[in-house]
Amino acid sequence: MDNGDLHGTHVAGIIAAKGAPPKGVRGMAPNVVLRSYRVFPKGGNASNFDIAKAIDHAREDRCDLVNLSLGRPAINPGDPEPQDEPLVRVALEDARAAGILPIVAAGNDDRHPVGFPASDDLCIAVSALGRKGTSPKGSVSASSVAPPPGKPDARNFIADFSNVGPQVDVTGPGVGIVSTIPPNDYGVMDGTSMACPAITGVAARLLSSDGQTLKMARDGSRSDAMAKLLLAAAKSLGFPPDLEGRGLPT
Repeated sequence: MDNGDLHGTHVAGIIAAKGAPPKGVRGMAPNVVLRSYRVFPKGGNASNFDIAKAIDHAREDRCDLVNLSLGRPAINPGDPEPQDEPLVRVALEDARAAGILPIVAAGNDDRHPVGFPASDDLCIAVSALGRKGTSPKGSVSASSVAPPPGKPDARNFIADFSNVGPQVDVTGPGVGIVSTIPPNDYGVMDGTSMACPAITGVAARLLSSDGQTLKMARDGSRSDAMAKLLLAAAKSLGFPPDLEGRGLPT
């Protein structure tokens, strides 16, 4: 097992785990057909080619949604604009043209600008939401509280590690998230990588109940309709738009 297996299994469980409390967890959309595409080679980093190829495979497999729990920071973390990567951009264009909606983690660079590909306007960018009192005192998760508080519920916060900026479209739970880990267990992780699949699961549920959108021709109009469906379901938690976008979809 490597970190990619641990991370990917945790992400997958947030979307589609079929367990039930108290001995298991249930994902946001446990009845989806879930496909996994490896972009992190054993002991290595994901290349632009790996990411683009995975998106292309998802398109060829006629997926409806693509969850990208990864983040590419700006060339340097302090740079004002994230780095665009042409190979990935072309794959995203092809996906949107095929009626697929990419949902992408904003990145975990401590309130720096939203990383690529989340920063691309073809994607739904997701920041990480937390809630005070849901993690043990002294834990890593509990230490991620940062101002400003939500309004009117001040227990809500956008995690201190979450990238933020005008490209953020929505926020999702990404602090102290319990999900599946290999080989047959559960664990806690923090990150926009956890917030992203929570939103992908919500999007899957919304799509499954919208027969009209599901039946649309697989083209750009379909992916646009899915994006509108998701954004329309978002409710503000009282944060500035560069932290929460439209808010939390439910």
